[in-house]
Amino acid sequence: MNRSRPAVVLVLASVALSPIATGSGEPPAAETAREPAPERAFDWTVGTWEGVRRDGADGSEAPMTMRVAPILGGAGQIRELEVRHSGGVYRGFSVQVFEREAGRWVEQYANDVHGRFARLEGELEGGGARSVWRSVAPERRRESRLVSERLGPDRWRRTQSVSEDGGATWRVLWIDELEAAGAPQEMTPPARDSEQ
Repeated sequence: MNRSRPAVVLVLASVALSPIATGSGEPPAAETAREPAPERAFDWTVGTWEGVRRDGADGSEAPMTMRVAPILGGAGQIRELEVRHSGGVYRGFSVQVFEREAGRWVEQYANDVHGRFARLEGELEGGGARSVWRSVAPERRRESRLVSERLGPDRWRRTQSVSEDGGATWRVLWIDELEAAGAPQEMTPPARDSEQ
């Protein structure tokens, strides 16, 4: 009796069912349907985005640009944004990284108005297609929530809301409507007063 026959049959069966043998060249559907690892959930945001920021109070629109670049070998991103409105240019900067030990996304955001960092923590929904970020600084005077939604492969919406009553009601500050514009590019350097 040949004891190696079951092993040969098992090897032949696995080769026959492999993607190469079936001619598809693709792994089985169960393998391709996986959500990205949590630390890779925002890889789709890398690049340059153009669009408008719509004011939540009066609906006015201002053109904007956001540049997102990977950091730390893809473990996080840096984001720079510019909103060009009639009063000048608003600039913001953030560093976003996945805290593996805590199992959550954390963002530190600063702008040229206040010049200090605010910490946000994010929760993912739909494999990163939607995320909800909340301010967590103990000294905050109001609640802040940023909802980020991937609307398609090249479209992105961000909605910033605040609550003055501990989260019972929310007021929309602004909505960003963005479209992919290509690879990351340098932002416009801030204007400097000339020395005389």
